[in-house]
Amino acid sequence: MGLEQWVMSQINPFNVGQSGEVQRLLNAVRMVGVTAAPVMLRGENGSGKELLARHIHAQSPRKSHPFVALRCMGLEEAGLQEAIRDAMHGTLFLNGVEELSSEAQKALLGGLEKRLRDRDVRVISSSCADPDILLGQGDFRPDLYYQLNVVSLDVPPLRERRGDIVLLLKEFSKAYGRHYGRKAPRYAVSARNLIKSYKWPGNLRELQNFAERMVILMPGATITAENLPPEFRAQPEKRGSAGFQLPVEGIDLFAFEQNLIRQALELAGGNKSKAARMLGITRDTLLYRIRKYALQPNE
Repeated sequence: MGLEQWVMSQINPFNVGQSGEVQRLLNAVRMVGVTAAPVMLRGENGSGKELLARHIHAQSPRKSHPFVALRCMGLEEAGLQEAIRDAMHGTLFLNGVEELSSEAQKALLGGLEKRLRDRDVRVISSSCADPDILLGQGDFRPDLYYQLNVVSLDVPPLRERRGDIVLLLKEFSKAYGRHYGRKAPRYAVSARNLIKSYKWPGNLRELQNFAERMVILMPGATITAENLPPEFRAQPEKRGSAGFQLPVEGIDLFAFEQNLIRQALELAGGNKSKAARMLGITRDTLLYRIRKYALQPNE
């Protein structure tokens, strides 16, 4: 087991903190975990999709059976068939299904159809891409997609868990401190504020690497803003303090909402998960409103 995997075996980042996004996700995990239904996890790189898949497996009646993680990039039929056999009665995690070649998709569909029907294998898949785009471009087989996407869960990026960031950093620091035999550093208020406001494009993986680096370079020290990397100290984008001002003549609320949805979809390049995050709503809520207003993706 590598060091990164060891640290994650000590800490479940989805059990740290109380952010609403994670609590809603864990509630869904509790409901789906006890079933054998296939699950598709959607989220950015480094957001913890495999960790969440392992958590779902641990909540299930299959927890005493194997959890087999399979990276889909460059996957060939022989490796796929071997992984399906190894995961019998347990869970097969398909990491990055958007990377499957057309040949691998065909082999996967053929290898899984009976297994899924007979519940011999529970499949959890993950994707960084919006499946709607994949299907629209013809890059992904619809019959395979609908086999895998019985339950879909969105894994929030770290920037949407700002209240949890410092707590996660503390837990990662303690774990690396135990590994290296060093005292974990402390963080001054000035440093904590910058850490919380940083965008964390690498998500949990980036936070974990940062914690390790600071344990190695500054064990037992009090870290201030001056000790942080330059990207942390960059001034965040300023927002107008007044916010939206309702005009005296009023607005058409429904037309306003439709316009916002169209703008978000356009800025997100049609990616509904990203558009939903821009609007501060769940993907399911966005899909409901798209249907409600009969909006077309190219509008």
